[in-house]
Amino acid sequence: MKIGLMIGEIPEVDPKNKERAVKYWMYGESVEELAKAWNTVVDKEAKEYAELKKCANCDYFNNGKKVLKALDADATMGACMKFKFLCAAEASCQAWECESEGWDD
Repeated sequence: MKIGLMIGEIPEVDPKNKERAVKYWMYGESVEELAKAWNTVVDKEAKEYAELKKCANCDYFNNGKKVLKALDADATMGACMKFKFLCAAEASCQAWECESEGWDD
C-alpha cells in the first residue's frame, strides 16, 4: 500500500488519535510487548524482528519536508497517515506495515 500526498495536501493530525493508537494499537510499547503481539512465542528472533519495525520505515509514516514544516515538527517525527497523529520515527505499533519491502506478514 503506497500512501502519497498531492502537492500542497497536509495530513490532518489530532492528539486524540495518538491516545487511541496507544490504547488500541500498542503505539509506543516496548519491543518485547510488540513482539508478543506479532508472534505467539517471544524469542530472540521475534525481538530482533520487532526492533526493525519502526514508524520511520512504515508505509503509513510521512516525514516529507513540507509535511514536517506544516505540522511544525522536527526531523524525528512524522505524520501517521493511518491513524492521523504525529508519531515518533523510533516508535512503533501493531499496525506497522511495509508491503513495499515484502516484510508484511
